Amino acid sequence: MTPSADAAWRDDLLTAAAAGRAGLPAGRSERLHRLFDYLLSRTLDDDPPSEQQIAADIFAEDSLPGREQGANVRVHVHRLRKALDAVFTDSAGARVYIPAGEYRILLREGDAKLTDMLSAHAFPRRWLPLSRPHAMIAGLVVLVLLLLAIPWWTREGPPRDAPSLIGQVFDQANRPLAIVIGDYYMFGDLAEPAKAPQLVWDQAVPTREDLTILQMLDPAHASNLVDYDQQFATGATIEALSMLRVSLARSPSFRGRSVRILASSQLTPDILKCCDIIYLGQFSGMAAMLRDPLAQASGFRIDPGFGGLVDRATSRAFRSDGMNLIDDRIPRRDYAYLSTFPGPAGNRLMVIAGLGEAGLKEAAQLASDRAQLPVAGGDADRIAKGFEALYRVRTIQNVNVGATPVLSRRLRAAAIWDDSGKVPPYRPLGGGASPHSDPD
Repeated sequence: MTPSADAAWRDDLLTAAAAGRAGLPAGRSERLHRLFDYLLSRTLDDDPPSEQQIAADIFAEDSLPGREQGANVRVHVHRLRKALDAVFTDSAGARVYIPAGEYRILLREGDAKLTDMLSAHAFPRRWLPLSRPHAMIAGLVVLVLLLLAIPWWTREGPPRDAPSLIGQVFDQANRPLAIVIGDYYMFGDLAEPAKAPQLVWDQAVPTREDLTILQMLDPAHASNLVDYDQQFATGATIEALSMLRVSLARSPSFRGRSVRILASSQLTPDILKCCDIIYLGQFSGMAAMLRDPLAQASGFRIDPGFGGLVDRATSRAFRSDGMNLIDDRIPRRDYAYLSTFPGPAGNRLMVIAGLGEAGLKEAAQLASDRAQLPVAGGDADRIAKGFEALYRVRTIQNVNVGATPVLSRRLRAAAIWDDSGKVPPYRPLGGGASPHSDPD
């Protein structure tokens, strides 16, 4: 982001923040005001606090044990998030909000038509009629399919004359490979005892811990909400995984190597240390353990809520049609993203991602296409130090029909594992198209 763009964004944020703070309920909410001021100050400093820092700076007088203090912080942040949503419920202008799973106050630019669309379509609570036994069966089916897929990874495919990008990235590697697929949390709702339980996906409840907070805030209905320990991956992720399997089978770099498939929610620091990693999924399904270092190194601001990217240098926005189309229009644009950078222990990390499903499938094809190696800038030096590439994808709904390179550049990956750095705020992509937005 340019200095002038940064100053303009700060002014807009402060203006919307003043309106948000003025609308917070008075009286017993003095602590919410203090929490709001604290999060806003840390956001403006590009230094979002941790849960422990909030507990020490805002809730120290409560003298609660560590676990209870953490829950106390999450509950108050949740209340503040809902209070801000209520303040701007009927507003079509700029607004501030706290994204789920984060401790910072962000700006959403205003546009009446898009605001209505976002509230109606962008964050749906998806209800899937599925009984608990059926859910368990579905989980076992997925497990069996993955076990049956294991021999595929060791089966050799026909050799290729030149390496693909994915083959070049891991050409000299000899560590185990972990393929981490993006996934999403679901919980059960027993609101209607006469009917089968409903499995619910709600972006405002991205983890089991958030479900606990929801139960604490609404004790009257807490018994209706059940943690079935269920995660789901999209159909596009499974298709992309199949494409990746073919690419690995054809690459000499992966013959004889141990390959493990796991969900993003299962990623641990030990795996991040011992293995080479390929993340395969949409940005919204990426675990913070991968997303935060990538955001620190990338030239983009990443908004997992909206599935969009903003170039920090130019403020140019890249959005998937699939996230914001209305009036039954057919999505015709998505974006595919590829990057690779050093891991924390001499290993290699690669991200194969899309803003939407079509972008993800195109990204998997691009990573496997040897002709894309020079287009992505995949020479040995750039691969060693880290780079990212973005492609615009032509789509028909969720089907990808071609891609055009948008940019390729180095990542600033030198110190992302040495300290937490100042990860740029996730500036949302709400509001009308800016002068820098990618044209239709």
